[in-house]
Amino acid sequence: MLLNRFCQALWFALPVIIGGLLHVGVIKLNWLPALARLPLDGGATFRGKRLLGDNKTVRGALVMIAATLSSAALLEHAAPSIARRLAVASFQVEHAAVWGFLLGAGYISGELPNSLIKRQFDIAPGRPARGRARLISWTVDQVDSVVGVFLLLTPVWRPDSVFVALTLGLSLVLHPLVAALMVALKLKSTVG
Repeated sequence: MLLNRFCQALWFALPVIIGGLLHVGVIKLNWLPALARLPLDGGATFRGKRLLGDNKTVRGALVMIAATLSSAALLEHAAPSIARRLAVASFQVEHAAVWGFLLGAGYISGELPNSLIKRQFDIAPGRPARGRARLISWTVDQVDSVVGVFLLLTPVWRPDSVFVALTLGLSLVLHPLVAALMVALKLKSTVG
């Protein structure tokens, strides 16, 4: 039973993982450079500090959403029997592209409040807080997007507590692995 739930959590996360890896490729190849120069916050400030900073870009949001949407739809099309067996909701199978859109948009949306808080406390993008708050900051950096995904999926699906725990645990492992890949590709200076 627990192994099946773990496989469901991996299948649930797979479109986002693929979307994230595709986003890393877009950054590395510097595709859509004009969109990379457009910050999501439009340069707006609050209390004299940027809302989100230059690292949250229109390119990042659009690529992540489009890549996750496409990945969810392609996975459903390429492996329909696996999709039906591991889906957490009928909506995930019946409306794979919409599900993928919600995953991608939730992922991006979940990162924004954390970025806003970090900018207000002068914490550099991709860096945790210093001192006693470091562990909390690092943990929030790993799971903020998962919370965003769950919130955006609420109209079509509500996970149980076991699935939430599995997915958050998975995020604590996978998110740093993707960050390590970004460091290896020289897209980031630290894992976080």
